[in-house]
Amino acid sequence: MFNKTRANGWAKRNEWKVGLTMQHTLLSELTQLIAVLKRNEAETVYTIPSEIMGAVKKAKHLERFLHEIFLTVSGSGGINIISIIRREFGMRSEIANHINQWAPYSRDQFEDELHDAIDRAEIRPGKQSLFFEDNADKKEVAEALSLLKGIAHAAVRCQFNPERAGEEAYIEILDHLIRFCGLPYTHSAGNMISFRNLISSNRLYSMSGNNELITTALKAYVKEWYQHSSFTFLEDREWYYTYESVLEYTYILTGEQLERLQIDFIQYIRNEFILVKGKPELHKAEHLKTMLENVLNWMAPSEAAAIHSN
Repeated sequence: MFNKTRANGWAKRNEWKVGLTMQHTLLSELTQLIAVLKRNEAETVYTIPSEIMGAVKKAKHLERFLHEIFLTVSGSGGINIISIIRREFGMRSEIANHINQWAPYSRDQFEDELHDAIDRAEIRPGKQSLFFEDNADKKEVAEALSLLKGIAHAAVRCQFNPERAGEEAYIEILDHLIRFCGLPYTHSAGNMISFRNLISSNRLYSMSGNNELITTALKAYVKEWYQHSSFTFLEDREWYYTYESVLEYTYILTGEQLERLQIDFIQYIRNEFILVKGKPELHKAEHLKTMLENVLNWMAPSEAAAIHSN
């Protein structure tokens, strides 16, 4: 009985060892297969199917296409319009997700067709609500359409040839966005919040694809635009969500403008301090102290650079 039990134990151990070996073999084979598939995928060259090319060639109007590009490039996610292109023209995700592996001739041909389609785009009367609060006249629609086309053309260049597009394409997008927001009857007409959102330093950094050189060029453009405009909203405390957000815009302001903003914030802190003294609350007092310390440390970039050099 003892020998039989021990024999059964050996048999089970042998079965377990055999099973373990088979499992390791399976794991090894799966690992090898995955490596081969990844290598094959990385080496695959994609061409744009003729039906997709045909869809772009036949495309008309494209109000939704222009609108989605406008929303994307004016947001905080950078310039990536490949998903918009995929949805508009019925491109498979497999192709859209491997844009860096498109055959050069296919890529160039597709980009050319996109530019041609954008040139043909229109804003029909029934689609004006995508861009305008109220009915706009033909001149206003034509101006808006020209800006939207400029934005779309530059976005396509940034998407397909970012190195060749250079700083100019990004500046063109930003310039056209700002000009579009200044048009009458658009959803963002006269809305300083739209301008503020467009020109925050974090958004410009995202827009540039986290490229420091392009971000610097965009900031230089914005500073020149603001300083030559009639706007003063960046010098008014009420235009900021919180005092922390001011640092997003100090690159635009001169020392004198920043000083005016500091005075505005300090006066606000004084007024709040009077209320806190009348009804003392620790967290409010601490918040005011932190705010004041930050406000007193604000410096225009030129001043900060001078201090750093000394």
